[in-house]
Amino acid sequence: MVPVVVTGVALLLGRFDPAPHRTGGSTEETKGFATPTLAIMVLVIVTLSAMIMEGAGIDWSAIYMRDEFAVTPFLAGFAVALGAFTQAATRFFADPFVERYSPTVVSRVLLGVLGIGAVLVFFATADWMALLGFGLMGVGTSVIFPLAMSAAAQRTDRPAATNVASLAQTSFVAFLLGPPLLGYIAEHFGIRWSFGIGIPLVVLSLVFADALGRKPLRHEIG
Repeated sequence: MVPVVVTGVALLLGRFDPAPHRTGGSTEETKGFATPTLAIMVLVIVTLSAMIMEGAGIDWSAIYMRDEFAVTPFLAGFAVALGAFTQAATRFFADPFVERYSPTVVSRVLLGVLGIGAVLVFFATADWMALLGFGLMGVGTSVIFPLAMSAAAQRTDRPAATNVASLAQTSFVAFLLGPPLLGYIAEHFGIRWSFGIGIPLVVLSLVFADALGRKPLRHEIG
């Protein structure tokens, strides 16, 4: 597979240019844990639904398909693969939309798609509905976190590296703790609620989506 992967990377990514270096803010270094500011916590809230639902799709979608619809192992695994594929494909093609519109507009559209996907999975009455929901969840989770990272880097109150580290450290706590907490919800309320819990989180993210910025900017997401 190594020659195949190398060839694919060269063909798909060979013409990509590095994002221009951004300057601004203080240059003093920060060691240890980067404490999040209020602005960074708002960005954490924006990413919360995407991080939680991405973890839920990776860790629980196959079990959901097996328990709710008694599908074959292939279809159970396909739920995971479908979410990963739609996420990767959307992330790859997202840059032109961010450049043309704005991070806020793109994020709101994708959060809406994520919400629709979560609703489909939660209320699914057939395996195809659940698969469609997982695919939409992959689309919806694709670029929310990268856009938040870009917004953190553009802030000038602290060094860009400090803000990025602060957002990453805090957001990934939710990413790592989310799946076992969703497992606890599944154990006591049913596995559908592991995905239903994402619906109010999407609404919360939509409320704070303006924090990503309204001005069209160049973002390297792919």
